[in-house]
Amino acid sequence: MIWLLQLPAPLVGVVVVVITVGLAVLGLVLSRRILPQRRLARSGSVAGHVFDLAGVLYAVLVAFVVVVVWEQLNQAERGTEAEASAISDLLRDSTGLPVADRAGIQQSLIDYTKDVVDDEFPRMRRGETIEQQSEHLTAVWNSFLHIEPTKQSEIAFYQQSITRLDELGSARKTRISGSQSEIPGELWVLLLGGGMVMLLFTYTFPSSDVVIHGALIALAGSLLAFVLYLTFAMEHPFVGSIAVQPTAYESVLDTWSQLAGK
Repeated sequence: MIWLLQLPAPLVGVVVVVITVGLAVLGLVLSRRILPQRRLARSGSVAGHVFDLAGVLYAVLVAFVVVVVWEQLNQAERGTEAEASAISDLLRDSTGLPVADRAGIQQSLIDYTKDVVDDEFPRMRRGETIEQQSEHLTAVWNSFLHIEPTKQSEIAFYQQSITRLDELGSARKTRISGSQSEIPGELWVLLLGGGMVMLLFTYTFPSSDVVIHGALIALAGSLLAFVLYLTFAMEHPFVGSIAVQPTAYESVLDTWSQLAGK
């Protein structure tokens, strides 16, 4: 279903809302033919109390899921920013390492950053799985392993760079795990099933004006569809119109390109 997020968001949103509203209103029309309105009127107070209880439980469930997916989205953003920051720090600190090793280190970091922007991010937008191990990141590590600092300042910069490399690896794992995070299927069953139950409850309230009744159900269905679509979009932080962008990495490349040109 990830392919839905690759379509224009307004189009998908409108289609989801229209389908949900259409089914909800169709259900109302059928229910009014099956369920006797007089009998519903006699049990209206009981249905109202049950509906209030079900509404509270469903609201708690939706709020919990929205908070979870929002945290996942924020974690993915923090992971990309931390990874780009680690790359920037490594490029900056490379100027304090032995002259003979600087060019190789800087080039390996630039190659890794370009690979993230040009290869990994497009693949994540398609919902593909990204490997934890990266050939370009391994090249970065190898470029540091061959360094033999001699001066005290070079040793200090080298130790600091190794710490930054560990942070880079951790940030990469955070980004990849964020791209693969999903809500458990059981929660989606509760979300969809609970939404359906809430709409079914609205059929039990008697109304002499079917147009007003249908309009109210259409409003409730559209709100429900929008919330579920937004939840689905935030569940995949690197796919769709609200996806995390590689802006931080592009900024590193642009800054380094400007410095290298001077």
